Amino acid sequence: AMVVVTYVPVVRRVLRQEPQPSPYECTKTGVVDMTPWRPMYPIVGAILVLLTILIISLQLASFWLFVTFWCLWFLALVCLMWGATTSTPMADAKSGAEEATVSPNFQRGESSADGVSDAE
Repeated sequence: AMVVVTYVPVVRRVLRQEPQPSPYECTKTGVVDMTPWRPMYPIVGAILVLLTILIISLQLASFWLFVTFWCLWFLALVCLMWGATTSTPMADAKSGAEEATVSPNFQRGESSADGVSDAE
């Protein structure tokens, strides 16, 4: 179905599209900041410890350990929100997006891995 809609000109005219499909043009700038999130590993460790406490409290049927779990879970949630606001300022993210490129090995005019040339 996708091939017919893409490459049959009559079907494309019925769908009010151009008779020939236009090739995909890759943008040269990255718009997503890909720097690692600093508090990720401590938060993952805290979640593992908290889930262990939860399993133990449920296996032992300990009410106080269960209450302790929920108090620590709330504390971890607060730390998660605090870590999300202090890890990366927006100014750094904007300046990093301007410097980003598609690939360090991709030069203007060279072919990419799929054989599409960048030169026009």
